[in-house]
Amino acid sequence: MPEKILMIEDDEFFSAIVSKHLLHHNNFHCDIASSVEQAAALLKDGRQYFAAIVDLELPGSEIGAGLTLTSQCQIPSIIFTGNDNPDIYQQFISSTLLDFVNKTGAGSIRYVSSLLERVYRNQFMKVLVVDDSPSARQSLCALLQNSAFQVASAGNGKECLAALTAKPDIVILDQYLPDIMGYDLCAEVKRLNENPHCQIIGVSSKKDRKLSALFLKNSGNDFIHRPFDPEEFCKRINQRAELIDHIRELERLSEEKNQFLAMAVHDLRNPLNAIQQASKRISKFCADNERVQAPLEMIYSSTKGMQHLVDDLLDISTIETGKFELEKIPLNLADISQQSLTNFQERARDKNITISSRVPDSIMVEVDPGRISQVIDNLLSNAIKYSPHDREITLALEKNHHHVRLSIEDQGPGIDHDDLEHLFVPFKRLGHATTGGESSHGLGLSICYKIIAAHNGKIRYQDATLGGSCFYFELPLN
Repeated sequence: MPEKILMIEDDEFFSAIVSKHLLHHNNFHCDIASSVEQAAALLKDGRQYFAAIVDLELPGSEIGAGLTLTSQCQIPSIIFTGNDNPDIYQQFISSTLLDFVNKTGAGSIRYVSSLLERVYRNQFMKVLVVDDSPSARQSLCALLQNSAFQVASAGNGKECLAALTAKPDIVILDQYLPDIMGYDLCAEVKRLNENPHCQIIGVSSKKDRKLSALFLKNSGNDFIHRPFDPEEFCKRINQRAELIDHIRELERLSEEKNQFLAMAVHDLRNPLNAIQQASKRISKFCADNERVQAPLEMIYSSTKGMQHLVDDLLDISTIETGKFELEKIPLNLADISQQSLTNFQERARDKNITISSRVPDSIMVEVDPGRISQVIDNLLSNAIKYSPHDREITLALEKNHHHVRLSIEDQGPGIDHDDLEHLFVPFKRLGHATTGGESSHGLGLSICYKIIAAHNGKIRYQDATLGGSCFYFELPLN
């Protein structure tokens, strides 16, 4: 794709400022012509431009001659002029006119810069126009092609759904099609288009405002009533394209963050493990020295806590980068539950907490055993952390015709109403402190949520019957 701009401007000082700005901020290179004749010579030389900036009044030429030249060459153009006559815009509307901008200072240069950036990026955006009127369809396609979009069209709902194989970024839907209403088609497009960021814009000549509301309720993103101003239409479409670019940029940054996090976590594991092993060895050599044992125990306990945090960070990074895969096998969920109970009995005894269970002999499910154990362990660990001494925790497992449900209920302080919406959000700590000084970094529940969701299940919270918390998850039966 060409990244060059043709600038037809006789003011050398002004053209130098604009071209320098475009090079610095957009990496666009400008070929500058001070007259229509010079611009024609550049075009005759075979140079290609994705857009042009044209002064309205040039020496030795009729007003608007530069725009006539770029229009003949089908180059999308911006009139950038010092003529502030509000009526003059209508005289020079053409199929290739992107915008009409007055030279009002630095702000106008920044606006031209952002518009050209948008037009350049539009070359990589796909737009599908769906309208049963050939003339209306042609008019919309011409406007979009002038803004450098890749444009396809369809005359009815069936053709529209077939065109979704191209994964359009923007779909423009007329509301009255021969085989389906636009708002019904909108919902289908949203469901079937594999492009998750697709923006759908409805258009209609009907003045019924309820129509636009109905379209928006069916997953539409915007609505434009005909007859519309071409300039407004293009700006609406460009805003949607801008939104898509922002979303993709955020996803890219998130991916970079996750990759960095994964690398950092891997680099932390080895030194933490070395510190733990070293503290164990020193502890054996100094078994009779109580003054040494206390700090060694502190070192071991601290590094063990850090190891748990590192493992959780690696988990959340793996899940968010899409490298999270389950290895499902048929197994007895009752056995996994009982094993988790056994593993946590000693930690519960430290706070004189009793863990009881209501678990049948066998409930067969198809799950990833390691990941489901991780969820149960996390919920049991939280129940112990937030329970006062001398209380009881109950684990219950049951099933019905559709799903199996595992719940863990404690007699702690419960969850404050203000914290409920943050329960499964990463790095969100709850209002209550742990009752034994245990650490909590706010990742465990978010990891549990993603693991259960990957099993097509759900995890929820409810207040316990006798006070305290009850977390439960449900998994579908195969």
